[in-house]
Amino acid sequence: MSRYEITYIVRPSFEDPQVDELAAHFSDVTKTNGGDEILAERMGKKRLAYEIQKLREGHYICMKFAGKPDTAKEVIRQMRLHDDILRALLVRL
Repeated sequence: MSRYEITYIVRPSFEDPQVDELAAHFSDVTKTNGGDEILAERMGKKRLAYEIQKLREGHYICMKFAGKPDTAKEVIRQMRLHDDILRALLVRL
């Protein structure tokens, strides 16, 4: 199993409990697709380097996990389908 890190940006209009709920949702998606050792770390609300969908800031979350390549692909696919995720970046560690 490989180790992965996904950093994603959530809409700035979300409150802290909503961001935590969304992070828990993607941790569950990872777990149901065979991932383990899941660690989700909120990095806070930060200004974006450039506008994304006419927004200038967002909540950054970094999630690290171990899993198969199919697990990582499915999690990224789910994030890209979710309207409240502005961007997601997958890196194999």
